[in-house]
Amino acid sequence: MDKWIGKIAVVTGASSGIGAAIVKDLAQNGLTVIGLARRSEKIDEIATEMTTAPGKIYSHKCDLADFNSIKETFKWIEEKFQKIHILVNNAGLACIGTVLNPSDEQTAKLNEVINVNFTGLVHTTREAFRLMQAANDYGMIINISSIVDSVIPFPSSSTVYPATKHAVRALTEIIRQELIVANNDKIKVSNLSPGVVRTNFGHAAGRPNAEEFYKTMPGLEGVDISQGVIYLLSTPHNVNVTQLTIKPVGEKF
Repeated sequence: MDKWIGKIAVVTGASSGIGAAIVKDLAQNGLTVIGLARRSEKIDEIATEMTTAPGKIYSHKCDLADFNSIKETFKWIEEKFQKIHILVNNAGLACIGTVLNPSDEQTAKLNEVINVNFTGLVHTTREAFRLMQAANDYGMIINISSIVDSVIPFPSSSTVYPATKHAVRALTEIIRQELIVANNDKIKVSNLSPGVVRTNFGHAAGRPNAEEFYKTMPGLEGVDISQGVIYLLSTPHNVNVTQLTIKPVGEKF
């Protein structure tokens, strides 16, 4: 990780769970970390906890469901930092229910999941890539997806969440191929697919008794996924691990 000391990383969904763990690990490895989230004050709390870390943590409020918010955020990043080297697309939402439920409430939920998990990720990546080019240095894009980018273990209740993660996995390969066509051999892209992780994600998705649900199966912690990010960043510049799946021992799907 020494090659990344002093470099600038942007992490979305950085206020809790996997995102918070990634922010902490990157700062501990000497990177300047810009955490983006709707609840940016939570990132400020992390920064206060990490004052002795070699790297520095900054926060900025950003709603990935809002294109204008993304544009404003990267304008701020450009003005303050001029460039970035790493993007970790971690932000994600889910909602329970069914796709075929015609209610207006469900329509709003589905749109938000699609906008945050995929559309917002696309726009964030495009803005970040522009600032990576400004750095004229080695860089990396890491998309935090899910094992549901290749399987659908809960078909009766997961709505469009697996569809958005399938799209993210496909997008990762599309970007990799675009970089090849552009003769860009400095920027790598990877898709990281976690299995079940014990975070507040289930509560946020509206799953009743989320804690009891997590107790019924093996699970990972946010730091386990963060260490996967560190592994990807630690690979030599000529090595591109395009897909990394991390499951807890004993996971059945």
